[in-house]
Amino acid sequence: MTLEDLVAQLHPPRLPEEFAALGWNDVLAAMGLGFVLAALLLTILGPLLRPRTRPPRPAALIARAARLPPQERLLALARLLSETGGTLPEDQRAALYAGQPGDPGRIEALILRARAR
Repeated sequence: MTLEDLVAQLHPPRLPEEFAALGWNDVLAAMGLGFVLAALLLTILGPLLRPRTRPPRPAALIARAARLPPQERLLALARLLSETGGTLPEDQRAALYAGQPGDPGRIEALILRARAR
């Protein structure tokens, strides 16, 4: 018994021919399913694929504060020192409240020292 004889003895398909053949409806359904799976995959992997932003370095923040007017510079440096966990010296705090420029170099050194810890 050859292969042709075995194929000839098989029963014909019980489905209509248009169901057994690949049609445009099947292609559209497969594409739709692919789009749904792609959307699901991107939703799940989206947070992993998003670029991470690094916080600015202390030197960059100090340089940004250096472009400000003297009183605003002292305030920006005081905020930066507070964010790093340092404390503003009393004389600089008094200068901040009095509206004087203070000593920005001293606060910058404190910021860099607090960041190093």
